Amino acid sequence: MEGFESCSYIEHGMVLDHCNRIRFCNNFNPRYGGRPVIYENYHGEKIDWNDFFRIKRELRQKYREGSCPELCRECVNTSFKNWDEEDYIDYLLLTPWVPCNSNCIYCDAPRDKEVLAHTKVYKVLPLIKDMIKNNILKKDGIIDFAGGEPTIYNEFESMLSEFIKHDFQKIIIHTNAIKRSGAIIKGLKKGVVRVLVSIDAGTKEIHKKVKQVNSYDSVWKHLSEYAKYQPKGGDYVKAKYIIVPGLNDTEEQINIWLEKCKSVNISHVVLNLDFNWLMKNVDSDLMPLYKLMKYTLNRSYELEMNCELYGQIFQVKCEVEKTREENIAGF
Repeated sequence: MEGFESCSYIEHGMVLDHCNRIRFCNNFNPRYGGRPVIYENYHGEKIDWNDFFRIKRELRQKYREGSCPELCRECVNTSFKNWDEEDYIDYLLLTPWVPCNSNCIYCDAPRDKEVLAHTKVYKVLPLIKDMIKNNILKKDGIIDFAGGEPTIYNEFESMLSEFIKHDFQKIIIHTNAIKRSGAIIKGLKKGVVRVLVSIDAGTKEIHKKVKQVNSYDSVWKHLSEYAKYQPKGGDYVKAKYIIVPGLNDTEEQINIWLEKCKSVNISHVVLNLDFNWLMKNVDSDLMPLYKLMKYTLNRSYELEMNCELYGQIFQVKCEVEKTREENIAGF
């Protein structure tokens, strides 16, 4: 059919979110909210996939008719293309758990009483096995573990091993690397796991202020080990820096972080921004953040590294440059 405006998450995405929700996507839309819901009150029950895709098709049809829900208005992640009409998932985000072994200043979940009260832990592995059995997931799509901290979740090693066993090719682990994972190393050796580690600082002092735990040395130790096992010439291990305005938003911290990444053979890095800050300051002067973003891109280039823009810093780019485009960053 003819092309139309939509996004890859609406078309073929699925998010197991905290507060026991299943969503279409996990994109925060600063002005309208974003993140439309497929199911509320999900606790690990077997899913009727005919009903699931019925709900997906209803929202997808709105896009085909040239409209979209209020939550998605002006989302920078939409794009115009010839989307297919088939029912499958090629992006699965697993983030139904809140517990973490860090206490990042930019993450409210571990301190949000409402989130904690409405998030009940359930088993995810049976759902994964059912999705694999019913060919719901594209094996060349993306499986994305986030959190909380996925490596401390009691099913993590089993879930990751299940995806590796069934030859899924792009499994992304968002981790703080405080805890070492044997399954991650197994997946790196096989070339199917990608690791993204949030460091968020150059120095130990600032790292502790951002993370609010003393984890700088262990993070670099495990990150360095992961980097050793990634296939040569690949971008399987990346380091991330989330800008927290007023705390780590300096060229000095960015430069130390980049040079330390370079020293442990990490050549691909990611820049993002505290989404809570942007949600509260979307109409503020974004130029200082834009300039820091440009500095990071230029300095990465000088060090012969690749820097990608994720999430909210990509939104800043779009706001300042007055553009709307699909963010193609990622593994």
